[in-house]
Amino acid sequence: MERFTGRDDELGSLLTDLAPADAGRSAVPVTAVAGLGGVGKTALTVRAAHTARERGWFPGGALFVDCHGYDETPAGPEQLLEALLRALGVAAAHVPGTLDERAGLYRSVLAERARTRGRVLIVVDNASHPGQVRPLLPGHTTHRVLVTSRDTLSQLGAHLLHLDVLRPEAARDVLHGALRAAAPADRRVLVAPGAARQLCELCGRLPLALQSAAALLISDPGKPVAELVAELADSATLLDHLDDGERGVRSCFDLSYRRLGSEPARLLRLLALAPGSETSDETITVLSGAGTLPRRRLDALIRAHLVAPGSLRGCWTLHDLGRVLRGEASLTSVWGGVHGVGLFRTGCGRSRSR
Repeated sequence: MERFTGRDDELGSLLTDLAPADAGRSAVPVTAVAGLGGVGKTALTVRAAHTARERGWFPGGALFVDCHGYDETPAGPEQLLEALLRALGVAAAHVPGTLDERAGLYRSVLAERARTRGRVLIVVDNASHPGQVRPLLPGHTTHRVLVTSRDTLSQLGAHLLHLDVLRPEAARDVLHGALRAAAPADRRVLVAPGAARQLCELCGRLPLALQSAAALLISDPGKPVAELVAELADSATLLDHLDDGERGVRSCFDLSYRRLGSEPARLLRLLALAPGSETSDETITVLSGAGTLPRRRLDALIRAHLVAPGSLRGCWTLHDLGRVLRGEASLTSVWGGVHGVGLFRTGCGRSRSR
């Protein structure tokens, strides 16, 4: 199992949802874990599923299906139902042809499984749309469903857990743990705490980026952490560096970006132009060239976890790595549309003219 650290509170919340209901607590049939790509949703969910199974909460078994929701060709509900039916022991020749027939058989098989073996946990990973998930809901009240998505799938009526980037100490532990897993004597994070802290911040405390940075250090055992920090400090190449040959941060952000409509995507590019760590409603209105706040476009970015609430109401923030991605040379194509804008915020509540 992938190394797991820094998510004790979130793991506890998921396990509370998965635990068998008692007289003083109502059941939570569906729980959705939503967050930025690379933030560790799958790792958290898989750990929760393993822990719940070890505690004997799901004697009927656990099923896992990947929706590939942000790939070029996401899996359709028909394909997902076929995979789940096969995992439940239905022979390929007995899988019906239509979506409704497959969904009906799926619910029937799960109802029988509840009667003969007990509760089943269904993990639906990497969903991008409620339509991928709804046909997979079991119907029988004893079973539980865990869903992961980069989007807030509010239409599912699920209990929602928003997964944020790691706290600074947890990010350091992820980095140190990855190095120690490869070489137990590796103390580079401990002997250079300042450089390690800088590296974690350059990675935006995003687990995927931290794992990529750790892979770069593991591949070069003699490289000090400070040397990697110096290489990554050039924001023009940061995302290209954070690629371990298997999982790239750039490709992760690109997949989320391509799922946006043209107008939310343009707003995201414009937000990257705003200086400071937070951007106010007023500045977003000016940047967008609209007379009022482009609320629907902003909501699309919030649902996709590409923009998050800032420190004050009416203020918004981009993840640092998202700002780097959208702040590269490709932004020159949209600069002409805002070059004449006279007001920028250096931070929520403070402004300057240009």
